[in-house]
Amino acid sequence: MPSWGDTLEAVMRERGGALFAYAYVLTGDADDAQDLVQEALVRAFRRRGAPQGVDPAHAYVKRAMQTAFIDAHRRATARPQRDHREADRVAPDHAPATDTLDALMDAVTSLPPRERTCIVMRYLDGLSAQAIAHELGLAPGSVRRYLHDGIATLRRTHGDFGLEPADAVSGGADHHVIVTSKGGTR
Repeated sequence: MPSWGDTLEAVMRERGGALFAYAYVLTGDADDAQDLVQEALVRAFRRRGAPQGVDPAHAYVKRAMQTAFIDAHRRATARPQRDHREADRVAPDHAPATDTLDALMDAVTSLPPRERTCIVMRYLDGLSAQAIAHELGLAPGSVRRYLHDGIATLRRTHGDFGLEPADAVSGGADHHVIVTSKGGTR
């Protein structure tokens, strides 16, 4: 049985890039993404019961990133702080090939933390609303509402990226949920 150190090393070697990319989509900032990965790794490997094997550890670290991201925003709204790095940031080069990616990233990072996390889990991880609810410990109806509201906000503020509310809350090809104009489902 490998030690937690061996598992941590294997996760970083095999999945470190994917974990950073996932954190970057959540945070929208490289420095914040690095901090989020670091915090999630500490959460995942600080106890003796750390997950064994690359796949379980990778899943555990992703889950720790999701909750750490939501928790950080919850704390920040309780005690707002100025981001001193704002002045140090350089505007990205908006080459034509990256315009859509930049627009999508700007759109996703404009969403509130729970909506953003649900959108990322749905479209990046490919999870159903039911699976997201299970992962985040939320009611499925809450997840469907976060997805619906997130997509509505993206459409209203940033245009159409081809995201359909019914697609966001469906459990896959075998069953569809229709989102009504008042946010209910049928």
